[in-house]
Amino acid sequence: MANVYCTPDKASVKINSSWWDPMGMKSSRSFKISFSKTVISKINWLGKAGEYYQQPYFGGGAVRFAAVQLGAAELLLDETVTYLAGLKRTHDPFQKMRVGQMAIAVETGNHWITGAALRMDQYMQCPNKNNAEQLIFYANMTRIAIEQICTEVMQLCVKCIGARGLNKPYHFERIIRDLTTYLRQPSPDAVLIEVGNHALNSKIKS
Repeated sequence: MANVYCTPDKASVKINSSWWDPMGMKSSRSFKISFSKTVISKINWLGKAGEYYQQPYFGGGAVRFAAVQLGAAELLLDETVTYLAGLKRTHDPFQKMRVGQMAIAVETGNHWITGAALRMDQYMQCPNKNNAEQLIFYANMTRIAIEQICTEVMQLCVKCIGARGLNKPYHFERIIRDLTTYLRQPSPDAVLIEVGNHALNSKIKS
């Protein structure tokens, strides 16, 4: 796979936007673009074939979408607190428990993102094989952890707000749909296998 720069005004380029109709992220756009029979000059190539998947940048890049996902979970926490305050339900012990769990989950996610950022900095300062492996390993763990955290936060949020909160004018339903869609990143099972494989090999070697 190679990255190229190509303007869509070429007659041979076909763009299909009709296929993108997701459950969430309705304001986003995604296109299927066919370059069949399109001649692209070598000067428009962005790097060599396969560079898109070059490690540790490809695997380590998962931290970016994990940070966005966690941001949505944090928004749900803030909106839940505001919602409960508006209904004067902040003194309810069960609501306190659920909000407490949400707060712990979000803070845990922030620690994961911070840890991944530190390993990214370490690699950028000293791009050796060991730092690359540590970055990929930690980014993979972060990605899985953030998915679990966001799922937990959404479940707790729904319990806090009930059916009433999922109606307009509240935005919970839209945020949850968007986050549910964005959490569906490629190959989560393969990533988890990589985490387990790295952990097992590290323990065996030590």
